[in-house]
Amino acid sequence: MQIGIDGCCWNHRRGYGRFLRELLPALGQADSAHTYHVYLDSSSYPEFDLGPPFIAHPVGTQKGAIQSATETSHRSLRDIAAMSRSVREPLDLFFFPSVYSYFPLLRRIPVLLGIHDTIADRNPRFAFSSTKQEWLWRLKVWAALRQADAIVTVSEYSRRSILEWFRVPASRVAVIQEAASSVFQPGSYPPPDRPFALYVGGISPNKNLPSLIRSFARTEARTTGAQLILAGDYASDQFKGNYAEVRSLITELGLENDVILTGLVTDAELCRLYNTCTVFVMPSLDEGFGLPAVEAMSCGRAVIVSRGNSLEEVIADAGLVVDPRSIEQIADAIDRVFSDEELRCTLGERALRRAKQFSWDQSARQLLKMFVDTYSRSRG
Repeated sequence: MQIGIDGCCWNHRRGYGRFLRELLPALGQADSAHTYHVYLDSSSYPEFDLGPPFIAHPVGTQKGAIQSATETSHRSLRDIAAMSRSVREPLDLFFFPSVYSYFPLLRRIPVLLGIHDTIADRNPRFAFSSTKQEWLWRLKVWAALRQADAIVTVSEYSRRSILEWFRVPASRVAVIQEAASSVFQPGSYPPPDRPFALYVGGISPNKNLPSLIRSFARTEARTTGAQLILAGDYASDQFKGNYAEVRSLITELGLENDVILTGLVTDAELCRLYNTCTVFVMPSLDEGFGLPAVEAMSCGRAVIVSRGNSLEEVIADAGLVVDPRSIEQIADAIDRVFSDEELRCTLGERALRRAKQFSWDQSARQLLKMFVDTYSRSRG
């Protein structure tokens, strides 16, 4: 088949970009019989580095999607039209890895649409700073759903949310789980100057970082010298953030020496942080998948996550689960892992076993099947 792919998230530094950068190479290795036409805007094309069976199609946009589709701004009609007009090849199917960078197709092509979660739809306060931005998002999702023949998401939790929120037939929605990059694995590193609990991800409202900070302030681990490290881009991330709130709370609680915000880090540095932390903590209020938890498990670390979203599904029995709204539960779980070496080892062993159940190769094979199924259904 000749398959079109929206590549506008290629240089996105959070989950959408990681999903695309890991999935496409695995897709090419799984089956090179198909030809993949990847449509790239002005910011994604310079970083695209895949050869056959992928063909890059650069599009002359004024801005890239990740620069213009933000909490306070949106892509121009000119750039959307440029992306739409660029799809001229005789394609059998088109794949949008994320509805975030969707643009309308101007002719009838079977469409497989990626929707990673419904967080922005169900809780717009987590994603938008104005009613205008919220309604522009809803209009884009509505248009994408009208054009989509099938939907792919990243967890059973997200699948249930999509079915409930958008009222689409269950037969149209399938799950392809994410996996850790091969760079994240157990390694030998010098011990840190101070033991630390680690969070990795966006500095965003749904991540529940104020509760994590308040919880850590109450732990015995902190009073005996531990730190909390928050690894995430707060300077250039285009999604809605709450860095000012987080920084203000750290100052209010007198935790400037105990809670560290790293900003954006490289994968190599992130791997070191995973391998040297005492525990990984992700107490999100809502989450579509939770890839950092899998990355931490791939490095053999004990993990603590929140219940009520995809994180329970992702870690299964490999970690501790807490109520994200309970300061006491989060604090108690951190102290349990810090104080109990046997528990840390047990959780670390379970984490490694669980992480091996996620594979980009497996996800690519599942996606190939979805390509064939979507194409076949569209032809009746």
